[in-house]
Amino acid sequence: MYKEPNHQCSFFGSMIYERIIPKTHFLKQLSEVVDFSFVNDLCKDLYCADNGRAGWEPALMFKIVFLQFLYDISDREVEEALTFNLAFKWFIGIEADELPPDYSCLSKFRSRLGTERFQGIFNQIVGIAQAKGFISQRLTIIDSTHIQAKVDLFRLVKEYKTDDKDKDYIDKNSTDPDARIGHKSKKKTFYGYKMHIGEDADSEVITALEVSPGNEPDGEKLPGLIRGHPQEVTADKAYDNDDNHHYLNEEEIRSSIIIKKNRTNPDIIGLANPNSQRERPKIEHKFGELKNRHGLGQARYWGLVKATIQCLISCIVVNCKRLVKLAIEKMKSLPKPVFQAA
Repeated sequence: MYKEPNHQCSFFGSMIYERIIPKTHFLKQLSEVVDFSFVNDLCKDLYCADNGRAGWEPALMFKIVFLQFLYDISDREVEEALTFNLAFKWFIGIEADELPPDYSCLSKFRSRLGTERFQGIFNQIVGIAQAKGFISQRLTIIDSTHIQAKVDLFRLVKEYKTDDKDKDYIDKNSTDPDARIGHKSKKKTFYGYKMHIGEDADSEVITALEVSPGNEPDGEKLPGLIRGHPQEVTADKAYDNDDNHHYLNEEEIRSSIIIKKNRTNPDIIGLANPNSQRERPKIEHKFGELKNRHGLGQARYWGLVKATIQCLISCIVVNCKRLVKLAIEKMKSLPKPVFQAA
C-alpha cells in the first residue's frame, strides 16, 4: 500500500514555492503540460491495498526517477538534491522542510515497475502528444544507436567462436552477460546494447522504442517501431530488405528507406521520396541529446531488462522536454486577445 498524496501544502510552504520558483522554470512548465498522477493508476495493482506500512506514492517516486534522468545524476545525488532544492521538492509534491525518500528506495521502485510499467508510462506520454495534436503521422524516422555496457573492456576474456566468420567473442566472465558485440561500421565495434527508435518527423517525439543486445540486426526491428499508421517511413540502408518493403507495402505505408547500391530488384521498393530521406538526420540530434545530456552513452545497470528501463526513462524525459517546447510554441502562435475600451 502507499500513502495517498496530500496536495495541500502548508501556507508557508506554498508561499516559499511561489516566491522562489519562477513560472518559467522547466518543472513548472512541465507540470502545466503533463499530469503524472496517471502513474498511480498504472501501478495500483503493484501495491497491497490494506496490508503493510504505507509507502511513497508511485507518481512521487516516478518524478524522482524522472529528475534523476533529466539531470543525469545518481540515486544518492538525487536524494541530496531533493533535500535542499526547492524546485525539486515542489515538483515531487513534498513540503519545503520535508525529507525525501531514501535513495535506496529508487532501485526497488524501478525493479517493482519493470519494463511493462515503464513502457506504459512511455505510451501514456506519447498518447498525450497525440491528444494535443503534436504528432502528425506524416513521416516516421527509424534508426538505432549503440549503448556501451557497464563493463571494464580491458578485463574481458576473448573466447572466439569457431563458427563465427566475424570472429566476435562472447565473454563468460563479463559482469553483464546480456551484452553482445555489435558493429558501428566494418572496422568499429562496441560491447553492449542497441536502442532502436521510431520518431515522428514533425514533432520530433519518440513514438516507439526497443532495446536489444548489440549483435542483433537493425533491419529486423522496423515493424515494431511503427506506431499508429504513418503515411511514410524512412530509414538508413540497414533497413533495406525485402521483408521491410513488403511489410510497408501491405500496410499501405510509403517506403523511403535508403537503398543499398547492390540491390538487384529495385521494383520492390516502390517510389521513395528523396525529400523525406533528407529528413532522416533529425533523429541523430535526438540520439545526441539522449547521450550527451541524459547519460545514455553507457548503460547505468547490468542486464537487458535494466538497460531497457534506462532507455524507456530517458526517452520519457526527452519526450516531456519536447512536449513543453511544443506547448510553448503553440501558445505563442495563438492570436493575442483584443481588449476593447469600455
